[in-house]
Amino acid sequence: MSVPQFSMEDQQKTFDKWRESGPRFPWRQLILGALVPITIFYVLHRFGQPLTGALLAIAWSIGLLIIKYLRARRIELFPALAIPIILIELVGTLITRDPDFYLAAAAIDNVLWGLLFLGSLFFARPLLQIFAEILNPGLGSPEFLDHFEMPVALYRSAWKILTVIWIVVFFLKAIVLIISQLKLPLEAFLVVRTASGLPVLVLMLILSYRFPGWYWERASDNRP
Repeated sequence: MSVPQFSMEDQQKTFDKWRESGPRFPWRQLILGALVPITIFYVLHRFGQPLTGALLAIAWSIGLLIIKYLRARRIELFPALAIPIILIELVGTLITRDPDFYLAAAAIDNVLWGLLFLGSLFFARPLLQIFAEILNPGLGSPEFLDHFEMPVALYRSAWKILTVIWIVVFFLKAIVLIISQLKLPLEAFLVVRTASGLPVLVLMLILSYRFPGWYWERASDNRP
């Protein structure tokens, strides 16, 4: 995947954010790009209209992608990630028409993401690093590394460690969901399914925004 070209103004904004307190968490992008389409799907699914919900949610996500690209010639990450989540749920609902498969969709989703992140470790830039660089123009560029006097190996190691953490969380969530579906009453399982979804995702995103800066600063302080 090629690295997008960003303006000096974009890169300077990234420098300033990292110098002050690390990158700001993109709450607005998360709400509009992920929470809104997923909520649209689940609300209409609850009223027996999963296909309509999926079509509206995907249309919303595609609209955001087009608007962002036309404005800034960049891809909006969160709606791009929401689309496959919605499609997996839709497949479990319409194609199999099996309630157990639908309930297991969250575990399947976590396994797929875990495998995807695991596979990305074998490339020069893990998937998480690519996501971060899309959301933060200029992050990881030669100018960024020179500005902070950061070796390339140190920069990449933070993303590899963080990717491993995400992989562990994905697989742990899948295991917990599978065991809960098999052993717990439906009501208790749905509580576990909800608690392991958005709350964990938000915590992991916050960690992803804070960990690299902390890691780079700590490693720099320990350098002779």
